Amino acid sequence: MTAGTSYYYHRIVHLGSYTLRAQVHRDITPYNSYGTAELLSADLTWTNLKWTHGERWTKDTPQPCDVTDAKAVLTNVADELIRRATAILHNGTAVPQQSLDLMGALLTLAYGSTGEHAITAADVRWAKENGGPFRVVPKPDGTVLLTKAHRYDCPLLATQGAEACDDRCLPTNPPPSRSDWSSQ
Repeated sequence: MTAGTSYYYHRIVHLGSYTLRAQVHRDITPYNSYGTAELLSADLTWTNLKWTHGERWTKDTPQPCDVTDAKAVLTNVADELIRRATAILHNGTAVPQQSLDLMGALLTLAYGSTGEHAITAADVRWAKENGGPFRVVPKPDGTVLLTKAHRYDCPLLATQGAEACDDRCLPTNPPPSRSDWSSQ
């Protein structure tokens, strides 16, 4: 798309379970030109993975007054951003086995040995907005505490379980009610 003093190109790419968005904005000056590659997260917000300043590529693109097809001009910049973001995704998204084991134990405790439950984007949003931070606290006796019941500066979290909670962590909103959690 062109708009007098600038032009831009946005593209959405689906890579397996990932959704990436490339946005490239070409302004009259390199200083105001940029490109980003973003990942759509579970809570349906965009997380910036890669960024490029216009000084790297504006010399290879025409001024806004000379452009009729922004897609044709900016596709190479968008492609490079997507390639760089894809390299990050393929190298850094493996979930450690211990984390999978903990999630499996939690699922089993909540839903039984054949437990299965779908968590929606709304569930993730609600969980992020309510309660304290999610933390995994290994205990000296070999157990692991999974908690959202403590605020960020609670001594229990600040010392990774070496000190007890100071009892100033207050419960917040209960989860949204559901008529049948087991069918989710």
